[in-house]
Amino acid sequence: MKRPLWRILAALFALSLFAAACAGDDDDTSAGDDSGDDSGDDSGGGDVEIESVDVFPLPPVGDSGEVVLTGGTFAGAFSADEDTMAVLEYMASPEYVERRLEAEVGGFLSANQNVDLESYSGFEQTLVEILQNAESARFDGSDDMVAEVGAGTFWSAATDIVSGNATVEEAFAEVESGYPPVPEIAECPAPEIGPGDGTVTIFGPEVEQEQQGFQQSFDAFTEETGITVEVQGDRSAEEQIGVQVQGGNPPDVFIFPQPGLLRSFVEDCQLVPLPENVVSAMQENFVEGFIAGGQVGDQYYGVPNKSDVKSLVWYSPEAFEANGYEVPADHDEFVALMDQMVEDGNTPLCIGIGSDAATGWPFTDWIEDYMLRLHGPEVYDQWVNHEIPFDDPQVVEVGEFVMDIWESEGYVFGGLQAAASTPFAESGLGIIEGDCMMHRQANFYAANWPEGITVGSES
Repeated sequence: MKRPLWRILAALFALSLFAAACAGDDDDTSAGDDSGDDSGDDSGGGDVEIESVDVFPLPPVGDSGEVVLTGGTFAGAFSADEDTMAVLEYMASPEYVERRLEAEVGGFLSANQNVDLESYSGFEQTLVEILQNAESARFDGSDDMVAEVGAGTFWSAATDIVSGNATVEEAFAEVESGYPPVPEIAECPAPEIGPGDGTVTIFGPEVEQEQQGFQQSFDAFTEETGITVEVQGDRSAEEQIGVQVQGGNPPDVFIFPQPGLLRSFVEDCQLVPLPENVVSAMQENFVEGFIAGGQVGDQYYGVPNKSDVKSLVWYSPEAFEANGYEVPADHDEFVALMDQMVEDGNTPLCIGIGSDAATGWPFTDWIEDYMLRLHGPEVYDQWVNHEIPFDDPQVVEVGEFVMDIWESEGYVFGGLQAAASTPFAESGLGIIEGDCMMHRQANFYAANWPEGITVGSES
């Protein structure tokens, strides 16, 4: 949530008065006194003028390697024809990404590792480089769990833990006790791919400029293949698709906002398994973890489309430089950095888990990030698919690992009480207000920085 303009102006006016007063004091203060006063003032991040924010990857733990928690959309097919599959094969290619980047003004990221970084501008290059350098990746696990858990009891457990109403072990045991049966999904027979009618319809949540850019990315494809692509968008597409399928009038291709929804249409074999040529195109252009979100059982149903990077730590380069801090390369350095910040009188982290009915989800992202780092993709998949209990010792270990960070004295601005009550959209703003040095949150948090703050390299 952005601060009102009047508050920003008032704060700047107050700072100008404070600076003027300090200048007056300096005229009457000896050099020795100046030295003593400065040493106290410089220890805090609040005296640094913050003009920009940037990100670094959440550091690996031990030998976990560069792992990335991601989010994003997938393109799945309701029609089994050659034209539809040609569109999906094209969407798995670097050419599709490059043409969409040419058509859109920022905001589109792809995990396609064969797209030239120079195709992206400024800050987006930093994000895509993290995606492309990932040794392994997994989709946001709570979006792939059964909805009653991923968007329900997991969030409630997170809130109870952070609020001090339950231990990690107690809260996770409560989730496990009410875990609903995970639907068994049968292998869907691969239909015979027949000829198309020359037109492919795509429906998804993209509207206005984003929809226009999406449509324009198929102009060259249509010219080369003769296949007309019609992109339709609506913000309520996620709610509408079920009605369209039940009415027997689904689009040829739907842009799924998360794999859990995709999986629900696979249960009744309503989605078409992707043929070998489309799967080969995905495997050629994406790290395995990025296509796993569109996989159910041994079959693939979704092509990665737009990606988000969740394994990020936001910080201010000015604050880091002023205090002599360096970006950590691994978890040990991350902890050492936070210890140094506390010693210097700075607060390492701003955290907030408030999100109305979805309160708690920022904590679940921390759990997912460190599940990947502590136990790897295989255990992560077992946990998400409920092949191990939600209160398995490995899961509890991760929860306690995260809480060890959050509960460390001086690590979190305002302590756990503030973390439990602060809206996530506001919590990162503490970086530019001098309250803290870092904030772990996905790339979409960029929309929360107020006007006048440079985000990464925006050139």
